[in-house]
Amino acid sequence: MAQWYCTIGGQKYGPMPQEQLEAWIAEGRVAPSDLVWYQGMADWVPAGEASEFAQAFAAAPPPPRRQQGLSAGAIVAIVLGSIALVLGPVCAGMLLPALARAREEARRIRCRNNLNQLAKGMATYLNECGDNRFYPWPDGRPGCGAGRSPNRWTGAEFGGAEWLASLYWTKIIPDPGVYNCPSSPDSNEQGIELGSLGCPRGDPLSRDAVSYSGMGSRSVGVYMESKQNKSGYAYSRLAIRDDFPPNEPMASDDTDEPINHGERDNGGMSVLFFDSHVEYWTHTRVDLEVGVGAGDLCALKN
Repeated sequence: MAQWYCTIGGQKYGPMPQEQLEAWIAEGRVAPSDLVWYQGMADWVPAGEASEFAQAFAAAPPPPRRQQGLSAGAIVAIVLGSIALVLGPVCAGMLLPALARAREEARRIRCRNNLNQLAKGMATYLNECGDNRFYPWPDGRPGCGAGRSPNRWTGAEFGGAEWLASLYWTKIIPDPGVYNCPSSPDSNEQGIELGSLGCPRGDPLSRDAVSYSGMGSRSVGVYMESKQNKSGYAYSRLAIRDDFPPNEPMASDDTDEPINHGERDNGGMSVLFFDSHVEYWTHTRVDLEVGVGAGDLCALKN
């Protein structure tokens, strides 16, 4: 007696006697479209076309009809949609603050990257323009000192914005975006407010041109008087040299309003040190409104 083979759903079964295959047909396991074959046949044929099983298919009950109605997927979609309608406002109330925090964290990372770029730029300036000893001294460039208060010891002053902008004027960091904190609404208008060789219009840089504070013309003297207790240096204009203490701040987010990273009681500021590392100081460490020029940031100028 011939031994039959069949394929159901891509799976091959057999060998089996004809009686077993007929029983499968009666149980509905084998459909007329499933292929069958036994040794001696030229090729596989649909079971419904094999004369040996015509009687079995004639006696087999028709396949059960699916109940008319929604599919399981449609039911799940309706249920999820109903839940979303009910919980949507609640979920939104939970997710929106989290999304806002994630966006601010991304801006803080970009801010730290800006400060890292400024640190690399200062190192390049030392090597290429400062004889491996001196940091920028923009005194004499347009606007560096204009509008500031000279005194009998020091003459005109420049601030931290002009000091950092020296890297733009010397083409060491030509990307104007590096000078604006992404958390701040500040904009230097693609470098227009930075000027090409000095402050535009001969005035000090606008508060939007540079979002960061830095060293000024009196910073070294202020540091010596405030942190080294050397009296009489607060108004001295001393060169900013490569031997300035590496654990001292070189730049930071400015406090020349608005606060860049969050509110006063729920925010912070990024601080760059002379050894090129960046720290994030919260409002518990520094006053976000008047911190620059005082305390640990005493040597910095907006």
